Amino acid sequence: MDQLRAWFATYDTDLERVRRFWQGEGRVLVSLSPTAHAYRQCFDDDRILQAAPRFLQAQAQLPGTNLPSFYPDWGTISTARYWGGEPRFDSTGGNIFVDPVAQTLDEALALTPLPVDHPAMDGARALRLWRELSARLATRALWLRSPDMQGTLNTAGLVLNQEELWMAMYSEPAKVHAFLEQVCDFLIRYARYLREETGDLLCGNIWPYTFLPAEFGISLTEDMMPLMSAKLYKTFGIPYLQALGEALGGLHIHCCGDWGRHAQNLKAANLPIRAVEFHYPFTTIEELAPLAGETVFIPYIMLEQQNRFAGALAYYRYLLTETSEEIRYWFALDDDGPEARAFAAELEK
Repeated sequence: MDQLRAWFATYDTDLERVRRFWQGEGRVLVSLSPTAHAYRQCFDDDRILQAAPRFLQAQAQLPGTNLPSFYPDWGTISTARYWGGEPRFDSTGGNIFVDPVAQTLDEALALTPLPVDHPAMDGARALRLWRELSARLATRALWLRSPDMQGTLNTAGLVLNQEELWMAMYSEPAKVHAFLEQVCDFLIRYARYLREETGDLLCGNIWPYTFLPAEFGISLTEDMMPLMSAKLYKTFGIPYLQALGEALGGLHIHCCGDWGRHAQNLKAANLPIRAVEFHYPFTTIEELAPLAGETVFIPYIMLEQQNRFAGALAYYRYLLTETSEEIRYWFALDDDGPEARAFAAELEK
């Protein structure tokens, strides 16, 4: 018996709904993630395999458009580790980091990342756990989220000392591009490896909790955008988004912070941007207006940084009622409380 399909009784209709949404049908989707059975940043494989089925069973009972996926979250270092960086935890033991393995651009250019299928790296580990979990649930319907997929600039800034990277953009731009091309090529191989090994059952990154079937592109993090001017990002960021989008079919972009100044250049580059995440009040929906239409917006709110909205759901309701009908949203809630459930049920009607 396929245990997963028994839990997710509306699997086929929800998957079709998601595919139609990414093709442009409908204005809004909402999904919920259970909090009680989460296994984020868990580094014990046995605990992960015990917690993941409980998470999936709980998720299947929630309102909203919720499809089953396995998320192997081992911190924001999964791509950079292929260059040899050693993980370390902060003083609290709660956050994991990787120290740069190169202090100069020439050192970075001389490095060769490990193969994408190296058994000690996070890609292969994620696939092993995904296969084991699929076997335990007797299913072929479980999707995989990529271990944290940092974009080209983010990965480069974890491999190479960031100050060196910034300064070299002005002093040695050709070498910077050579290094970024190497990183981008690796990321394309990495994404294709995960797709091929899952039979295209790759559905996004570990964050946010939207669901992007592989046929619509790749989900990645571009957290360098807030640190760069529009001109600098146009030169060193957008070309590699273009390469990733062309190779992998589309872009689903996570970015925290203040990045609205890049929207016009992203639009002008004619990138296949399926979705962008933004965090109010650092970036506003008004700033992202150039991307409206084909791009779906995934909003979050930093409550402690503003006093306009009482909570996230108040902000989401504001967006639905006060913005143009052409602006489309996916509300991906890391919440299964009563208010979140009521909100999801309300949008389902």
